[in-house]
Amino acid sequence: AALALECVSGLVLAFHYRATPEAAHASVAQIRDAVPLGWLWLSVHAWGTHALVGLALLHAAKVFISGGHKRPRELTWVSGALALFVVLGFSVTGHFLPWTNEAYWGTVVRLGHTTEAPLVGPLAARLLRGGDDIGAATLTRFYALHVVGLPAILAAILWLHLRFVKRLGLAPAVRTDEEQERGHAACSEGGEAWIPQHALRAAAAATVAAGIIITVAALCPAGPSPKAGGATPDGLRPEWFFLALFQYLKYWPARVLGMPGETIGQILPILVLAAFAMLPFLDRSPERRLANRKRALAIFAAGALVWVALTFLGAVADNREQVFGRVWNLDTYGRPK
Repeated sequence: AALALECVSGLVLAFHYRATPEAAHASVAQIRDAVPLGWLWLSVHAWGTHALVGLALLHAAKVFISGGHKRPRELTWVSGALALFVVLGFSVTGHFLPWTNEAYWGTVVRLGHTTEAPLVGPLAARLLRGGDDIGAATLTRFYALHVVGLPAILAAILWLHLRFVKRLGLAPAVRTDEEQERGHAACSEGGEAWIPQHALRAAAAATVAAGIIITVAALCPAGPSPKAGGATPDGLRPEWFFLALFQYLKYWPARVLGMPGETIGQILPILVLAAFAMLPFLDRSPERRLANRKRALAIFAAGALVWVALTFLGAVADNREQVFGRVWNLDTYGRPK
């Protein structure tokens, strides 16, 4: 539902958007103020991104907890992980397109982090910028990626993902070796057929999700924001799903072993993402039942707890927060001053 709303709202916005530094900000304002229901399309597209990432993360967690990533569905998981990475790419490229001051400086920070990435960071940042500085070439490249490149990649990955799901079916609640010995059909006896029971439930859930996104978009519309060209805004932060990485990188010193600290610091997140994508090949236990996967679930819970904690610290750091009537001034690490 979230993906369908993103496609439809994105198409409407593309009819009116102009991808130049001179016209981008004004075209977004025109969509919001002059296009019929343009404000709602803008808001749906913005909130839909948050919903899409959140639902994708919840789906990945559900599949992991149920053991659905295990043999013989390794490639189903890998294709799903790649689809999640592409969805995050949509957020990065789309955030820049309104050419607001916040979007501009947010992209400066993102590409700065990209430059510090090991090995290919400087080259990747230069290709995305289209040169040494952020400008018209950057906007053109982000727009091309957002409306052509990433949709094509996502469509191909989702086609493969659904092919794997159709061929292998959903994982039954038995050990992988038992499924291999007895066959998927025998292990799935007594379960629901895709049509009509599961399909109807999925359609109902999609309808509810779409209704929630549209309702939130209508109640919390995206308002106007200053055009790019001003000073760096105070309290600049990424979207909630990047806050953990944003906060984590703060804890690295400027230099480590004679190298930029951020370059060393980015190695761990890269390894975590690689491990996430290749999880079925790392978690080789045949067990799918929760009671028999305590170590894997403990690692998952610890990782989720660290991510939530860093996300919280990223949200409150460099800020004034009032808790139970007391005002706290927090430094860049989230500590009270």
